[in-house]
Amino acid sequence: MRRLPLVLIIEPEWPTRSYLRAELEERGYHVLAFETTEDARRALEQWGMTPSVIVIDCSRNGRVTEGSEELLARFAHTPLLVIASPLRAVPETLRHRAVALLERPLSVREIVAAIQRLLPSPFIER
Repeated sequence: MRRLPLVLIIEPEWPTRSYLRAELEERGYHVLAFETTEDARRALEQWGMTPSVIVIDCSRNGRVTEGSEELLARFAHTPLLVIASPLRAVPETLRHRAVALLERPLSVREIVAAIQRLLPSPFIER
């Protein structure tokens, strides 16, 4: 049995989390979305899951990156996509670890496209 790729999203804003989840699930990804890095880390530990891609939005809430070093160390080989703001400094640990850095403003579709470049969709696009 083939497993779907797991996209881990850490996004402080509920609407963005919901839209990203819906767009990605429609394309065949399995998605876990959390408000904070700590919530994500605990859930992955509890369920024993390994993400295929990690997306962290640090553009709005500096608190979202608390605990990110531990999470990223645990999944050192997992690609990281960082969403940033031109008005907020990106923590160096995220900047150096990111394989892609997206800057706001941007749409959910642009975020999904960046994820698909890192991890092609398991379903054929129509």
